[in-house]
Amino acid sequence: MKISFINQITEAKQIIDLLDDRCHDEQSEFATTISQCKWAIDKVYDTYTEVLDRDSNEDQSYRPPLKEIK
Repeated sequence: MKISFINQITEAKQIIDLLDDRCHDEQSEFATTISQCKWAIDKVYDTYTEVLDRDSNEDQSYRPPLKEIK
């Protein structure tokens, strides 16, 4: 059985947060690279949780505005 995406990204976020803290505490040469990774994981997590929140709270579906194609 596969783990759900939100649970897997949450687990990855928790692990990378701990690793980022450790890199900064130990002044590791990997701190910058780990921070960039943390930023990317945070973006995925934030976007996914925003979508889940909107899906559970909004009554109407989103209809994007029409665009004129030239």
